[in-house]
Amino acid sequence: MLFNSFKYIIFLPVLLLFYFVFPAKLKNWWLLICSYFFYMSWNAAYGILLFACTAVSYAGAIALQKLQGCEASKRKAVLAATLTLLFASLAFYKYSNFILQNLFRLLHVAGIKTSVQLDILLPVGISFFTFQAAGYVIDVYRKDIDAEKDFFRYALFVSFFPQLVAGPIERSRNLLPQFAESKNFDFDRAKDGVFIMLWGYFLKMVLADRAAIFVNNAYAHPYDTEGMTLIFATVFFAFQIYGDFYGYSLIAKGSARILGFDLMDNFKSPYCALSVQDFWRRWHISLSTWFRDYVYFPLGGSRCSKLRTYFNIIAVMALSGLWHGAGWHFIAWGLLHGILQVADRITHGVQEKLPKMLRRFATFFWICIGWCLFRAPSLKSALYSLKAMGGFILKHRRIHDFYNMGLGWTELKMLYLCIFILMAVDAFNYKGVCVRSFLQKRSALTQILIVAASVVFIVAVGVWGGEYNAADFIYFQF
Repeated sequence: MLFNSFKYIIFLPVLLLFYFVFPAKLKNWWLLICSYFFYMSWNAAYGILLFACTAVSYAGAIALQKLQGCEASKRKAVLAATLTLLFASLAFYKYSNFILQNLFRLLHVAGIKTSVQLDILLPVGISFFTFQAAGYVIDVYRKDIDAEKDFFRYALFVSFFPQLVAGPIERSRNLLPQFAESKNFDFDRAKDGVFIMLWGYFLKMVLADRAAIFVNNAYAHPYDTEGMTLIFATVFFAFQIYGDFYGYSLIAKGSARILGFDLMDNFKSPYCALSVQDFWRRWHISLSTWFRDYVYFPLGGSRCSKLRTYFNIIAVMALSGLWHGAGWHFIAWGLLHGILQVADRITHGVQEKLPKMLRRFATFFWICIGWCLFRAPSLKSALYSLKAMGGFILKHRRIHDFYNMGLGWTELKMLYLCIFILMAVDAFNYKGVCVRSFLQKRSALTQILIVAASVVFIVAVGVWGGEYNAADFIYFQF
């Protein structure tokens, strides 16, 4: 069930109605049932995998809690076994074909020609709920929290529908205690949730899905697309993936806020970043902090030699790339970001002396280079696209295929306007000015008119079905 579908427009009000009518003892049960219904609407079999992930992590955490006074080796063994079981399903569904393809390439080099392609459908959001469950188990192992004894409350923590399929990857210390609190309807929270959701729908349906038309056409045939067109496509993709993923996170956060739950902020004006390191403090915050706390710090973080610190950064970013997808172009994307972060550390003193606008432009340039690696269907096509972009700029050729990418001049102007609005709001947020809070301080009539106008605008201008066939949220595939 997509957030930008009519099913969800019906699903959410029905869920809210019964949730606030039911007595406190039934609220979590209702949320749990609705969360599983939400997830199983894609494929009923997914519910089995979600339940298995929940059961394994629950049992592992309970065992770790009971072994608190025992030898460290026993607790480590339980942790290792639990994490192995959790990540085994992720590895099977997400990386089986990637591993086999590379194995067969090695065999082909050795003169053995064979090939097998497994017909495996990647369950929606498996990387997100697996990491959330793994983080919980590690927190219990570190004794940062006590294991949750109520299985059904914990099951709701893993399956909570707003952030189930594309995050944010919530921490047990933030979300789990909220399920123990009684939630009553709060008008101000609900109003705030509606404003958050409207901004998310604008980013997804008006900006991201419109940019997707141009981007998909350009990257569908990169070898036949001109370099300058690929440059525009890559820049548009930077805003497509931001509007898409940020939009999802906002709709999730708004939906949860209406229910009375607070989810973490997953983005903080990332394209205002002054460096790639700064970018990762602002982009997909729940994932970057997950890797920081559960991988980077255990490797030694920055508490070791410079060379080891640099290795830790690059290794973690390579893993982040692999998390995003089973392909060498994703790994290359992660490695690039790791190398750029090391470069930031080395040149920090020099960068501090440069104008902030220049630093932002340079950061965005390198981010877009990375997005080309990320968006291209393969590493080979990504490298070709980058070469074509560079060659086009050097030769100053005229663009011939720019208006053959599915967007006419009127649609392009709308896309430019959307990007301007997004960056303007982000610039205010970067300076600590919350546009949403400013609007909610207006009169009740003004707020009603703003909401009504926003709904009409999104419905009238948003990309709906037809020849556009509005895209699924990009991060569902991860």
